[in-house]
This record gives sequence, C-alpha cells and structure tokens, in this order.
Amino acid sequence: MKLLQKTIILNCLLLLVPFMSPAQEILTGISQNATIAKAAQNAPAAHRTQTAVRLPFIDDFSNYTGYPDANKWLDRQAFINNTFPVVPPTLGVATLDALNSAGRIYAHAERTPFHADTLTSLPIRLDSNFTLHRPMRVEDSLYFSFYYQPGGACQTYPAVGWERIGDAPETGDKLVLEFGYATGNMVFTGYEYGTYIIEEGQYYIAGDTIDNPFMPGCIYIFESNAFAGESILMPIDSIFGPEFVWNEVWSTNGVSVDEWLAENNLQYFKQVLIPITDEQYFRNNFQFRFRNYASLDLDSWSGNNIVGWSSNCDQWHIDYVKLDVNRSHTDLYPNDVAFVMPTTSALRQYQAMPWHQYRPTDMATQFHNELANIANSTKNTFYNYQVVKLPNTVVHTSTTNNENAAPYYNSGLHTYPSHATPSIDFSYSYDNADSATYRITHIFRMEGSNDACLSNDTCVFEQKFQNYYAYDDGTAEAGYSLLSTMSSPEASLAVQFTLAEPDTLRCVRMWFNSVLNDENFADFTLMVWGDDNGMPGEVLYSLPALMPAHAEAYLDFVNYYPEEPVALEGTFYVGFYQHHDTQLNLGFDQNNDARGHFFYKTANTWNESFYKGAPMIRPVVGKAYDHSGVASREESTIEMYPNPTTGMVHLANLEDADNLQCQIYDVYGRLLSASAVEGRQVDLSQFNTGIYIIRILKENQIITTEKIVKR
Repeated sequence: MKLLQKTIILNCLLLLVPFMSPAQEILTGISQNATIAKAAQNAPAAHRTQTAVRLPFIDDFSNYTGYPDANKWLDRQAFINNTFPVVPPTLGVATLDALNSAGRIYAHAERTPFHADTLTSLPIRLDSNFTLHRPMRVEDSLYFSFYYQPGGACQTYPAVGWERIGDAPETGDKLVLEFGYATGNMVFTGYEYGTYIIEEGQYYIAGDTIDNPFMPGCIYIFESNAFAGESILMPIDSIFGPEFVWNEVWSTNGVSVDEWLAENNLQYFKQVLIPITDEQYFRNNFQFRFRNYASLDLDSWSGNNIVGWSSNCDQWHIDYVKLDVNRSHTDLYPNDVAFVMPTTSALRQYQAMPWHQYRPTDMATQFHNELANIANSTKNTFYNYQVVKLPNTVVHTSTTNNENAAPYYNSGLHTYPSHATPSIDFSYSYDNADSATYRITHIFRMEGSNDACLSNDTCVFEQKFQNYYAYDDGTAEAGYSLLSTMSSPEASLAVQFTLAEPDTLRCVRMWFNSVLNDENFADFTLMVWGDDNGMPGEVLYSLPALMPAHAEAYLDFVNYYPEEPVALEGTFYVGFYQHHDTQLNLGFDQNNDARGHFFYKTANTWNESFYKGAPMIRPVVGKAYDHSGVASREESTIEMYPNPTTGMVHLANLEDADNLQCQIYDVYGRLLSASAVEGRQVDLSQFNTGIYIIRILKENQIITTEKIVKR
C-alpha cells in the first residue's frame, strides 16, 4: 500500500517546517476506524434482508452511529457518525471514505482514483402509489433529495488549517449517485477457483498452457514461470448472479468547503434535488446508491523519516436522504428543526472524571447546543433538558421559554441563549459510591405536530464518573505526533489534570492509532510530572521501554501500569518522553478543546499546544485497580539493596541467577547500559549522582524493575 500525503498534514508542515524548530506537533489522519472495526468483530457479516420498503424513504442518520440502518440500507461500508461533519443540516451523517466495512483502508487503494465505499438502499416499492391505490405515475411528482459535504471542513471561516476535520477529496475524486434495479435475469459474474499443485518434474514458463483438470475442454495459460510443487489457482466453476441495471444520475468532483463558504458563509452543506420521471424506475425493486472514488498520494515527506502517515482520506458526508411523492422543485427546505452537533459536557473541563474527585466547582456554567431551523419560515420552538442519574432517578428538569427560530439558510444557527447556551443550574451529588452515570437528555422541537423528523430533536449526553479523567470523548478524528528535528532527537508530551484531594495513580490509559506497517512501534517512557506554575515540573515517576499496543489492539485504550502506585496531589501531568524521531501517533479528539491543558517540549522549554483538540490520554486514580482480563506482570520477590547506594546494588531472593541481563535507564527512559548480571550485583559507580531505573531480564522477559537513587 502506498503512503499518503494528506492536506491537513501538508498545511501544518508548510507552516512549521521552514522554522526548523527542535520539535513540531503533527496531525495526521487515521488509518483505522475503531468504531467500525469493533462492530465488525462483534457482528460479522450479518445477513441483510432485501424485502422492499415503501415510501417515504427518509434517513437523517441522527439517532444512531456505526453501520447504516439494516432496515433501510443494504451494505455496511458507510460510517454513521456525528463527529466528522461540520455544521450538517441535522445531527449525524453517513460518511463515505477510504475505509472498508471492517474499518481498514481498502486493500486495492492506490494513487489513482479507486472505487471505495458504497451506500445502497434496500429495494423500494415504486411500482404503486399506495396512498391512491394505483400504479405510480409521473404526475405523482416523485423526488429524491440529499445534502452532501466534502471532508476537511473547518467550523471557522476563513479556515484555520490545523482545525480541519478529515480530508478534502482531490479534484480527481468523485461522489456518485446511481439509480437502478435488478432485472430478474441471472448473468455470469465470475469464477469460483480451486488450487492446482504442479506435479513433480514439471515446470512452465509464461505463455505455456495446460488443460484445466477442473473444467474439461478449458485450458489454463501461465502468466509467469511456475515450477514443481507450486500451487496455482484455476477456475473450477462459473458463478452466476442477479443482473442489475445501474445508471449514474448525478456526480461531483472533489472540492473544498472553503470554496462554498467564499460564496455563502452559511453553505457548509449543499442540497441536491432530483425528479424521478423515467418510468423504468417505477417498479417494485427500485434502488439507489452512493459511491465514492478516493485516491492515495505518495508521501513526499517520507524522505524526512516521517513514518506512519498512511491514513483515511477523501471523505464525503451525506445527510437527510429523502425519497417521496408530492414534492416539487421548490421542495428545498424540510419542515424541521434539529440539533446539528452533539451537546457538551456539564463539567467545566472534563468529559469524564473520578467520582470521588468531583466537586460542585467542577461544573460548567452552561451547555453549548448547536441548533438549526432548516425550514424556510420562522418556527416557534421549545427546548428543555432533563438530568437522570442512572438507572432512573430524575435529578433536574429545566424550564425555558418558547422562542422563534429563524431559517438557517439566511440567518444561521439558532442562538437564543436559553436554547443554545442554557444555564447549568444543577450540580451532581456525590454519594460515596465507586462510580455514577448521569444521562442528560436535551430536547429541541417545533411546536405543533408537523415536524418532518422527530428523531433529530433529541440529543443525549452520558456523564460518566468512574476512576479516570478524560478530556476526550473516546473517538479519534486524527492522530497526534511529535516530530523532532534535532540530531539527538527527544521530545515530551504532558497532559494536565488537577485533583481535589490527594490520590494515587494506578495506571495511564493511552490510545495509539494503527498506522501502516506498525511504523509507530517504537519505545517510549511513561512520565508523571508535578506542577511548576502551570507547566510540568519535577519528574514524579517514569517507566521506560514501553511500546504502543500491537495493531490488532488499536481498538481501545491500552492500560500502562506503574511498577508501584504513584502518590499525587494538586495539579499533575501524565504523558510520554521519546528519544527518537518516530511519530508515536496518539489518538486525537478534534471535537473537544483541551488547549491550555496539554504541552510539548524539546530541550528545556515547554510549549502550549496550538492544536484544537484533546490527546487521548487518561490517568486512572483511586483505590487498587482491578486488573481482571488485563495482562500484567507477576509480582517479583527480587530485592535490590542498598537504596540509596554509593555504587554497588545487590540482588537478593534470586531463585535462578543464571543468564540474567541488566538494563540501566536514566529517569527519562534513555538506555544507558545493557549487560549480563555478574555476581548477583549491578555496578552504578560509573554514573553521576541521580535517579536510575534498573531492569532485570531473563530470556528477554522482564523479571523486575526498580528505581535506585545513586549518591
């Protein structure tokens, strides 16, 4: 597979590279969709009915995520989500991109435009007008409509390059809409293949032929040289399947949302409205499908040792698909008011935090709701929210006044404060339990009974209080890396958290993205710092020689456990230190802004990040953490003494002292020495005064790790 050079990366590099700063922040796309990959593991290739559905066909993708709704859609390649689009007509879209139904980049992806995702409807009954109880006619005024947006949009205009979400399709890429149907005929679609092993003493060169033993009367032509013992695939039977007619009715080449906004600063999505007047489609198995063509570009920066840049690309977002009768060419504005984007946490800083660390001062003062009236006339709207402590205890119900919402197409989002930024006039009540979850349900609807779609009137946020802090929402829209340009590269990332009372760090959860050929598989040191006037200060703990999770585990957070619990109080920082120029590619949530709470550095200077988003690092604090189901090292009985030491460290309680290896690291995880253990002791006399980490291994397996103070 080729590497990619993505627009968001290029924009950042054009800004950063000329200055040749010692360390640079880099955002990349993601090469795996964890939501879809987990769904594929948990629900592989479910059988989908092809029973025809009736009009109206409407899906605005507002009340579910993951695979397309099996009651409306035939395939599973599109990604239903509410995190990648920017200002959609209603909450949720179907995203077509370069990732397959298992959430990975297509195996046939290449530099030239290739067919990627398909979103196909179930068969639809267009043979009859069931309201009038007669066959469908042209005068029934049947129209198909949808909204679309190319990826790579930014909510601000003019755009801030590093705040773009996703990747804009190139001009050679396309989004295509096709109408079609099954003819009822069976046609040849290909061959089923079997394995043929070349017999001993036989060999063939390109162009040679042999009789196909599986299909008498047919011959097999060799395309390359083949020798005895090799296996080749030969056709063993013809495959026939239903014949389909598909006609392209609309398409667009790749474009940037910036061009649309230059014409109209409210035009984040465009609408397409198509009349269906061709009677060939008035049948009982009409279908439509969206297809996208994507292209991967060779990464021109690979010569600078930038790795792991292969990522998803060329997204298109589709919203509010509608097919129905009694419409017209002026039917451009659904009679609908809706949430546009997910609402926000009720906490001032965090998406989630430990229940025992919560204080009423952690509450935000207001929610932020993005709401829209997508009709063409002013609508009287109602809004409230309700807070329920799960399973069923009502904590609070808000009350607000009704307010008119002007149409989005000429006024923008609905910004009435009591609806868009309602006050948070409640607080959670700590009950001494280990955890708690609160469900906050927001409702924004049109007064009356003629709202076209009710599902987009509700937005739900679950506030989780468990044993961890999180700035992120658990979904990565991009990858975050540090690129060092020093001759002896080193860099650090630190994420800030603040305790209400002293506590104990039990583990750190990190989400590393899957990258091409596991090229982010490089060691790092887990770091914990104290606070120094709002910046990382003294090193409180370090654990060297850790690795990002293996590619197959890139579907969730990975737990990294300190060798012993780390005592914390006040403000602290967790993150990593690296002493190489490999980009570790940490998950980055672009829908929550943790700027001011994460920092990076090279040499002696900490810098506040300018990227809008949140690195996916979560410290776990509190009582002893349950390791069930998680691999961890067994407790070691080996003792190292004396500690502190002036030079020699002795090893005690060794059952088998043969073939032991010793690694010595400094506090930043840099390997200083590696040698065999001799005489059950380790010599630190050659090292300066300071803190060192001694790791003992046997047959490359870690037995114990200890922090030793050298005087």
